[in-house]
Order: sequence, then C-alpha cells, then structure tokens
Amino acid sequence: MKILVNLGNHLLGKALKELLLRELDKFEVFIPADLKDIDIMHLDFIVADSHTLRKKTSFRQPETKIILIDYGMGEDEISSLLLSYKIDGVLATSTDLPLFKKALQVISKGQIWIDNHKVKALVRHAECAKGVNMDEGLSRKEREIVILISQGLTNREIAFTLCVSEQTVKTHISRIFRKLNVSRRSQLVPLAMKLRVPNAG
Repeated sequence: MKILVNLGNHLLGKALKELLLRELDKFEVFIPADLKDIDIMHLDFIVADSHTLRKKTSFRQPETKIILIDYGMGEDEISSLLLSYKIDGVLATSTDLPLFKKALQVISKGQIWIDNHKVKALVRHAECAKGVNMDEGLSRKEREIVILISQGLTNREIAFTLCVSEQTVKTHISRIFRKLNVSRRSQLVPLAMKLRVPNAG
C-alpha cells in the first residue's frame, strides 16, 4: 500500500515518512518531492494537514483515503474541513504508531477514524450549535452562502465564487445571522451539513 505524507511543514513530513518506513511493513511511504518517481494514480492514503488540504493541490483519486493530522485545531475548523473535504480519518499528533496502524486498518475497510477525545469535543460542539433555528426560510442564495462560509471561505472568496460584490455578500450574511439568530460564522456549520444532504430543506 502507498502512503503520501503531504504536510505543510516539510521537515515534519520527512521525519514522519522515515518513521513510517521503519515501522510499517508492506507500506510504501512518499512525500511530494518523490512524486516524479511514483504512479500517483494508485495512492491508498494521503496524510495531510489543514494547510495542504486548503491549498487545493490534490493528488487524490476517488479511492484514495485522506487522513487529517490535527495539530490542535478547534472544533469549528475540524467541522469545516470534514464538511469541505471527504476526510476518512482525523489523528492527533500524539497518536502512537500502534494506534496509527489500527487507524489505517479501519480506514482501509471504508470506515471513518476519529480520535476519541476529538469525537467527544465535536459532539459537544454540535450540541452547543443545536440552538441554530434550521426552520427559518433562507433564500437559495443565502443557502449557497451558508455552505461557502462553512467551507472556510472569506467574504471576498464568496463574492468571487458567486460573481457578486463583497458588499452584497456582507448584506446576505447580516440577513442570515438575523434570520437564524446567530452571531458567529462557525454556528452555521450544522446548518450547512444539513443543506449538503440531498433533498434537505
């Protein structure tokens, strides 16, 4: 099996590659500098961080599994990344090698792996966000903006994506906040997850 370690910190990526090569039998481990030597069409796993995921440089094929390394991100950011990218696993930097191997086994069977402490934090985060009134009628444009906000886009990026002015985006966001009685962008993530489900709303 082939693993690509694609971290924003190249030194950390090289160190993780060397560690995995020593410890994982039957695995080939690469970093982006090695890509000229391998067939990227057959990567089984990509180990990435939020920085490399957001760069939108993708070596991923449909069957490739994505493992996100959590450097201590907040629940808002992890929820946003889970919504924006098809992430198959979330591992803390404190994860030891036996647990890393177990995560690879679980993920390779098509299941999702998230560290227990992070699952608990995400559940608590979702509970706190339940206060968002999902039943208020949002326009189609407002729904699009909610989804783009949850993906971590700035007002300027949303304006560019929707071909409108940044001021128009700000007006829509004010209206959305007022309708849903929220005060932070992160509170829109649960609604965005609902809107992304087919036939929702």
